[in-house]
Amino acid sequence: MGCRLTGIAGIDLLVCPYRSGWIIDISGPWSIVSPVMHRAIIEAATRGRVAVVIVQDFGGLDPYRLNRLMRLRGVPGSRILVARAFRHQDVPGLVDEASSLGAETIVVRHPYMYAPENPREAWRNTVVAGSLRKASQRGVTVLVFNQPSPHGKRVPRGGSLHAHSAHVIVRLETWRRGARAELVKHPWRPTPRNSYISSIELGWQAWAGQRPLTDYL
Repeated sequence: MGCRLTGIAGIDLLVCPYRSGWIIDISGPWSIVSPVMHRAIIEAATRGRVAVVIVQDFGGLDPYRLNRLMRLRGVPGSRILVARAFRHQDVPGLVDEASSLGAETIVVRHPYMYAPENPREAWRNTVVAGSLRKASQRGVTVLVFNQPSPHGKRVPRGGSLHAHSAHVIVRLETWRRGARAELVKHPWRPTPRNSYISSIELGWQAWAGQRPLTDYL
């Protein structure tokens, strides 16, 4: 395949072709979204510098999985920058800084994790969505790994501004022994479209890629 956004054929088949500077939202259960995110980080690093923003107190990124994928793809770790947001208001600043540092791709995990639950405070989401739009306008490709909105499974979390700002929206869900990807929004392709992702691509084998005990001694 000539176009590799995530390195997972079922998703790349739906998303490609795409332009640099697009906001691409991929949402679904973390059991599917997380392995896709790790693969996408490495694929982006083959093209240039990547800034990863993890919106979570701890966890959310597996350095051992990234290290294994870096070795497989021959990607230097110096191309991947990682920052962590501990509050909702931290996200816009980290996104703005990443786009000004010369990153060609920004990966954001769960940008609305700390979004206020009160509907009257939903306007605070627009600040995060605005920072993603600003990075996009600078020509930076923004990959958002998100959760479905509580107001509808086909809509990503973040409100109407986020859904409107995203050029591409892909929804993932478990299906049979793997996962199904549904293309919800794309400016150049008819929607909806579906494709299948195998458990092998997601790395769901229980012992695949595990490190031996001697590596820790």
